[in-house]
Amino acid sequence: MKLTVTGRNIEITDGIREHLQNKMDKTIPGMGEEADIHVALSVEKHRHFAEVTVKTKGFSVHSKEETDDLYASMDNALIKIEKQLRKHKEKAQALRNKKGSKSKENIQG
Repeated sequence: MKLTVTGRNIEITDGIREHLQNKMDKTIPGMGEEADIHVALSVEKHRHFAEVTVKTKGFSVHSKEETDDLYASMDNALIKIEKQLRKHKEKAQALRNKKGSKSKENIQG
């Protein structure tokens, strides 16, 4: 998993980078080495923005979150990414199962 973190109007500290890495390991397990994750953090007045993009073979997902706290923005964006990845996985499994059930019907009938 390749993690890239950029900051606009904010300095990316080791603590922020470590927090993101720990959350990624828990939130997005099993992505393997093919995943390319880009996190863009920015601050405007009292608003903290976190944009997360995950690109992997065949698809990509994107999430943007805004709160008053930087860590809350990062966590909420990662939760959205996790939901999108789960939805993609379930759709792919349903499609595989659907194709398999049609071929079973053709064999039996």
